[in-house]
Amino acid sequence: MCGYRCDLCKAYAPNIEKNDDRAMLSEIWKKYYDLDIKAEQIYCEGCRCSKEDAVRIDNNCPVRKCVIQRNIDNCGDCTRFPCSVFLERKGLSYEGAKEKLGASFDEEEYKRCLSAYDNYTRLKEYIKK
Repeated sequence: MCGYRCDLCKAYAPNIEKNDDRAMLSEIWKKYYDLDIKAEQIYCEGCRCSKEDAVRIDNNCPVRKCVIQRNIDNCGDCTRFPCSVFLERKGLSYEGAKEKLGASFDEEEYKRCLSAYDNYTRLKEYIKK
């Protein structure tokens, strides 16, 4: 909905079942996003999961709520993109992550764990199509 790629996210339930990388993801979220979420608390069935009791990293995500209220597929379909609601969940681009971490930036780490959250770049490409 916001442009994150659940299929690439290490917190996404099917990915945890295949290969549980939550301990590493917990450290990386702390390093790049200043989030302090314990590995055992990282589990998400995705924003599009229709189960009433779906487990999500953020059950109160304002972007998900907005997309549903506007009856659109994702933020890229909204004429107000990028709005303040989207910007609350804007992920780090490759360049943004590199700038934030400087010399300690690890390209492989970014590709493996954070590329799923580069939603702004992804949605800008979506809009061009």
